[in-house]
Amino acid sequence: MGRVRLILYDFIISFMWVWSGSLVKMFVSQVLGMGHQPEAEIVKGALSVANMFFFAFLATVTKGGTYNPLTVFSSAVSGDFSHFLLTVGARIPAQVIGSITGVRLIIQIFPGIGLGPRLNVDIHRGALIEGLLTFAIVIISLGLARKIPGSFFMKTWITSVSKLALHILGSDLTGGCMNPASVSTQNH
Repeated sequence: MGRVRLILYDFIISFMWVWSGSLVKMFVSQVLGMGHQPEAEIVKGALSVANMFFFAFLATVTKGGTYNPLTVFSSAVSGDFSHFLLTVGARIPAQVIGSITGVRLIIQIFPGIGLGPRLNVDIHRGALIEGLLTFAIVIISLGLARKIPGSFFMKTWITSVSKLALHILGSDLTGGCMNPASVSTQNH
């Protein structure tokens, strides 16, 4: 029963993660009316860090439920074979299906929100840069898990700020946002 619950948590948290990013953007631009001002980016950054703390808390409460397939895959590779099969055969697909379901629902409810950032470079270069930035996030997360084993606040703070910094770097390099679901490759 614990494995089924974890798979369900992965689906729900992945769904919530996709929605939270869209809701933060809508809150800052439409509710607060800040649009694309520099202050809006600061507010979005602060809300993103708070959002990451919330999802780290959810991972703790659910005893491992998460939205990121790379973090569960990295632990599956170093675990036993049954854990690997559970992760590759059920947890990662549940996270992907949860994210896809979230994106499809967002696009149906808010049609204008599907027009996210566009790649400023060709698709191959964008995929390479975004892949390297994602790899950096995984390395940071694994390093923190190993070097700071018990401190929830410190690990979450360092991870949140690192993700935010890499997001800003990636946005400047490619125009993307390290989230394939919200990047459009169409020309401007």
